[in-house]
Amino acid sequence: MKNKNLAIGLSFFTTFGIFTYWISVFTGIFPVVDLIPGYTDWFMAFPLADAWIGVTAFLGGYFLLKGKDTANPFGIAAGSGLIFLGLYAFLYGFNTGLLFLQTMDEYIEIAIKIYALSVGSFFISFYWKARKVL
Repeated sequence: MKNKNLAIGLSFFTTFGIFTYWISVFTGIFPVVDLIPGYTDWFMAFPLADAWIGVTAFLGGYFLLKGKDTANPFGIAAGSGLIFLGLYAFLYGFNTGLLFLQTMDEYIEIAIKIYALSVGSFFISFYWKARKVL
């Protein structure tokens, strides 16, 4: 199956990245600053939704590695969650003007948005096609 190893790698990388990101936030390595009123509250509303993406990405990758068709719904769920996250965060940043800040933190956030949209699209496409094979 074409791109199977890429899908497995991105699934585990997504899980690792999400949990590392939030551990960094909660330990103060990546501090959250109230850039605009309510930003911190908005930002801190994401851990559970991100955990959902992390768990579904992990299960998609794990079951794909094992060659089980149960990988497909988890992979599609992870992809859908990533696209939702990317679009929601993009529009929030655009509407508030935060997207246009020239800071390293914003560059990291932009990279996350691009990753979420591109990998989310890849997951949906890959796992949808994989349902015919697994």
